[in-house]
Formats: sequence, C-alpha cells, structure tokens
Amino acid sequence: MWKVSDSLRIESIFLRMRSDSLKRQVAALKARAKRVEDSIAAAVNLQENGAENEAENEAENLQENEAENAERMKGHAGAAAAAVRKPTVKKGATYSDSVTADIIAIEADTGVASYYAEKFHGKPTSSGEKYNMHDLTCAHRWLPYGTKLRVINLANQREVIVRVNDRGPFHHSRMIDVSKQAAKELDMIRTGTTRVSIQLAH
Repeated sequence: MWKVSDSLRIESIFLRMRSDSLKRQVAALKARAKRVEDSIAAAVNLQENGAENEAENEAENLQENEAENAERMKGHAGAAAAAVRKPTVKKGATYSDSVTADIIAIEADTGVASYYAEKFHGKPTSSGEKYNMHDLTCAHRWLPYGTKLRVINLANQREVIVRVNDRGPFHHSRMIDVSKQAAKELDMIRTGTTRVSIQLAH
C-alpha cells in the first residue's frame, strides 16, 4: 500500500537530483566566466604589449632617421664651408642664398671676425639695405639674408645677436664682418679682429 512517506522520499530524491543539476550548471557557468576573464586579460596584455612595441619601434626609426639626416647635413656643411673659405674668393663676389642656415643648426662654427664702420656707413649692402654702423648687423659669405646669428667672442665670452644683411668678408682667413655696434658689444674695437663662435639665434 502506497504511503505518504514513499511520496516524500521520492520527492526528496528528485529535489537532490535537481540540486545536483543546478550545482553542475553553476560550476559550468563559473568555469565559462573564468575562461572569458582569462581571454579578456590576455587580449588586454597583448594590446598593451603591441602598443609598447609599436611605440618603441617608432622611436627607434625616428632616432635612426634623425641620425642619418644629421650625417647628411654635416657632409653638406663641410662641402659648403670648404667652397666659400677657399683663398680664391674674390673681392666683391657674392654667393647664393640656396645654402641655408641649417648647416650651423647642427653645431656652432668658429673662425675670425672683423668689423667695418665709418667708411661704409650709409652705403648700400649686398641685400639692398643701407649699412648702418649703429645697427646689430653682419656680413656673411653664404648665409641667407635675414638670418639671425649669436656671435660669441671666444676671448671674453661676450656675445651679441646680429642679422645677416650683407656679403663678406672677402679676406679668406675671416669668417664674418660685424657692424661697429656689434663690435662694441663684443669688446673687439681695440683688437679689430677676434676669434668667435657663431650659431643660429632662435
């Protein structure tokens, strides 16, 4: 004869089976969630590493390109400087502005500076301006007109910023002619010439 206890026992068995099934489902879902988390973490790490590697590669390529450009520019600088410093430079000769100030943007140039004053005051320069000995200007054989240069007197470290508006000097042993006012700033009036360093003034 069927008893209530039998019904309860069977219902208990079904409940345990249901509970075990739910536990297995929960465990499977947790495992799946863990796999998804691991996949996401791996993807993030891969993306970060890829970005770092890409940035490193770009930096290395940029550095290599800059080094190559610097080497090419130095070679260009040497050839141009040799061309305009030959003793065969004739008085009154001028040079093209096509050789740009990029040459001394790499490193300072050194040589002898002289100055010109009253004798040339008011006379036209190669650029068409009238020479004014009271302005801070200079003559250079090949730098473009308007180029601003920082001139440093290596004997006393005094410096001045001048603007190129003329061609010269045509004495092959000299590199730059500065105005009388610039010569005063450099404290070279008494000596007439001095050894200087020139570089682009920004």
